[in-house]
Amino acid sequence: MKKVLNAALLICFLITILVPLTGVHIHKLASTLFLLLSIVHTVVYRRKLGVKRYLLLALVITSFATGIAGMILDQYPLVLILHRLLSIAVVFFMAIHIFVYHKRLRSKSV
Repeated sequence: MKKVLNAALLICFLITILVPLTGVHIHKLASTLFLLLSIVHTVVYRRKLGVKRYLLLALVITSFATGIAGMILDQYPLVLILHRLLSIAVVFFMAIHIFVYHKRLRSKSV
């Protein structure tokens, strides 16, 4: 179950960051699914979560909220700039999160 959840998160994450290839509508759908799967992921791994991981979830939620605000307030480009900056930060910290998670998996199997 956890492997399927992690694989679904990875696929949604990749589709979400490939906006130029997939288009805005697919980006919106994938980011919504990614947010829901992130919340499920947090519930499943709640015993192992530290403050940094909750901050990562808060960053994902904030990025999602600024994306919605950017759609509503499209006359204010500052909102979309903030969304892009937060999205870049999410990608950066997600890469660190995945690297640390896979590093622990490798050390357990050896």
